Order: sequence, then C-alpha cells, then structure tokens
Amino acid sequence: MHHSTLVFPAVPVSFSGQSLISHAGVSVVTGFMDALGFGRLCQDRLGQFVPSGARHRPGRLVGSLAAMLAAGGEHACDLDILRSSPGVIGQLPSNATVSRFFERTVVNPELFSYGFETLTRELRTRAWNAAGNANPALIATAADPLIIDIDATLVTSHSDKENAAGTYKGGYGFAPFIASVDYGTGKGSGEILAAVLRPGNAGANSAEDHIRVFHTAVAQLPDGFYGATGTLAGQKVLVRTDSAGASRKFLWHLHSLGVQFSTSYTLPFGKAHMIDWISNKQHWQPALD
Repeated sequence: MHHSTLVFPAVPVSFSGQSLISHAGVSVVTGFMDALGFGRLCQDRLGQFVPSGARHRPGRLVGSLAAMLAAGGEHACDLDILRSSPGVIGQLPSNATVSRFFERTVVNPELFSYGFETLTRELRTRAWNAAGNANPALIATAADPLIIDIDATLVTSHSDKENAAGTYKGGYGFAPFIASVDYGTGKGSGEILAAVLRPGNAGANSAEDHIRVFHTAVAQLPDGFYGATGTLAGQKVLVRTDSAGASRKFLWHLHSLGVQFSTSYTLPFGKAHMIDWISNKQHWQPALD
C-alpha cells in the first residue's frame, strides 16, 4: 500500500484582510515537519506499532500530537482544538486511535523508547543541517565556541495556577530557567535550547537547576558536538551565567565535562585589592594553547 510521505496538507497563504481560521500559525510547525521528512522517519522508526492497513500512520499520530502541543494543548484529548481546521491540519486521528497507538507501545516499551530516541536524534540533525553554513557544529571550535547563556527569569501569573508561587520581587508566578544560544553579531539572534519551568519561589542560584537546564540544552545540539562514544565535546561550548551561576558545584560540573564557562562574581569588600592584581598583566596566564 502506498502512503504519502507528507503528513500535513500544503496550505496556500493569501492576504485577504480577514481572519478565517484559528491556529493558522500551526501550519508553520507542520510545514517544517514535512520539510524534514517527518512522516517517513516516523514510519521507519515506529511503523511496527501501527497495523499495516491503518489509515493513520505513525507520522500522522505523533505529528498531530506535536501540532496540538504547539497550539497550547496539554493532553491527547486536546486534539479537539484543531479539528475545526481540517484544511490546515488535515484529518486528525480520533482520541481512541491515539490511545490504541500508545497501548501498543506498552507491549514493548524498550523498542518504542529506542525508536523514538533515534527519531528525535535524526530530526534534530536534519533541522541543524537545514541551517547550512549557519550550523554551529560546523564552525564551533575551542577558540570560537558556541555560547550558551543560562539565566532565570520571572513570569507573572495573576491566577493561582499549578506551581505558581510568590517571587523574591514581591510578585506571583513562575521562575523558569532558560538556556539560549548566542550566535554572535551577524549570525542571527540565537534561539531557545531549553526552558525548565519552576515555581516563583525557586532560587536563582540553585546549582542543581543550573546543571539540569544545561544538560537539557546540550541534548538539543547536533551530533557534531559529540564524539563517537556520545561524549560531549565540551571545549566547543562556552556557558555564560550571571553571579547566580557562580556556585562551586555547577562550575566544577562544567569543568569536569571540559566545558568552558564565563560568570560574574562579586568580590567581598575586603578583597578589593584583587582588582589591582587583575589589572597587572604579569599575573596573567594563557587560558588556551
């Protein structure tokens, strides 16, 4: 049986001055998935979990859930928010079909986990490769590393949402940790690699949270940042934080991985004379060969 490699319909765009459909922006996500060959990859990695004659293939099942999450959904039943736009999203699988798909994965969770892991790795590699010469894996070196900025930010939430809490600035909401890429001048404004949601009263200088968001971020990097054994090429990465990241536990963790780092640190008043030492070039040593 022949199955199209495209998961979602191609949507023409015209400026009519009218707002015709909801969630039209999701078509950007679906178009990108199709451009990466999402449907064929899902069929190759997860096809054994769908009956051969089934109408909805793995690409449609998993892709529909991804589109639903992009549209703000949280559960499989939230696919209903996209059913009103079949011309944009296509015919979506029923909630029962999605449920049966995941019931089949429970029979062999190791196989599903391996298939999904290789699927995401290949998609990530294809997405980075689509950047062409802008792919940081092709240009990052120890002397000119990829810069990852890690910082916490406050997000105000006036309602009593789950995990919302009072912040140190007297507000109420969340304090997510964000890791973003800085590609440098003329190379684009960068992008978010990881965002770890935390309650508003979470500490900004938590070493454990810094470590967690760091590993979540570098897991998104292309294969060129990893060796043949899967070890991170730490010398090709520079992590920047403010003084909240200047904890011994976090910095030693980066050091153990060979990752470069740059962080601010407030000197005690009694150590102010150290500034004079810093200005004295005879105390400097080269950091790189």
